[in-house]
Amino acid sequence: MGRLDGKVCVITGAGGKAFVSGADISKFESERANLEAARAYSRKSDAAYASIAEFPKPTIAMIRGYCIGGGLNLAICCDLRIASEHSRFAVPAAKLGLAYNVEGHKRLMETVGHARTREIMFLGRRYSAAESLAMGLVHQVFPDAELANTVGQILQALCENAPLSIANTKTILEEYVKSSGAPDAARMRAAIERCAKSEDYKEGRRAFMEKRKPRFEGK
Repeated sequence: MGRLDGKVCVITGAGGKAFVSGADISKFESERANLEAARAYSRKSDAAYASIAEFPKPTIAMIRGYCIGGGLNLAICCDLRIASEHSRFAVPAAKLGLAYNVEGHKRLMETVGHARTREIMFLGRRYSAAESLAMGLVHQVFPDAELANTVGQILQALCENAPLSIANTKTILEEYVKSSGAPDAARMRAAIERCAKSEDYKEGRRAFMEKRKPRFEGK
């Protein structure tokens, strides 16, 4: 996991063979063999996923190789998913007798829709990067050699944009997809008003009139 100037978080796998290849099935007998152990495992993993989904800055999953099971869950917790052309995606829960968690189902449905979620979960098969792009599971796909450079360009673009504007969008989207309760109108309004009162909003207007790039500071 890495950050650029504290404005963006990038998550990627080590070694290039996988983003995350999924849980170690050989440890299921010791870590998830009964209901109590499974519940404890779920609590820990749910907290880890939530920490990414609720991260206040933009998050990018830079995906090479296998993105399987919990790895796919992690990827869809990120705001943007950029993959190499040889990446492979799957949720093989049905092949292992596992029950995929509630939030994982919810995020997957929000990403690809009900019909595709049923297909992915029922079949448990692997999808190519091209198939995943077509269904909206990833945002963009590039040749392996171009992936890092492309993600770098996306990072640069994000860092040049207004942090408060991006935070406003994250806040509003989070409210509309949260698991329970009506969207918090006061929280959304506060995020909008924070932008309206910001120095960055003034800077954006000035830069437009002066025909130059704005210099946003998140204030």
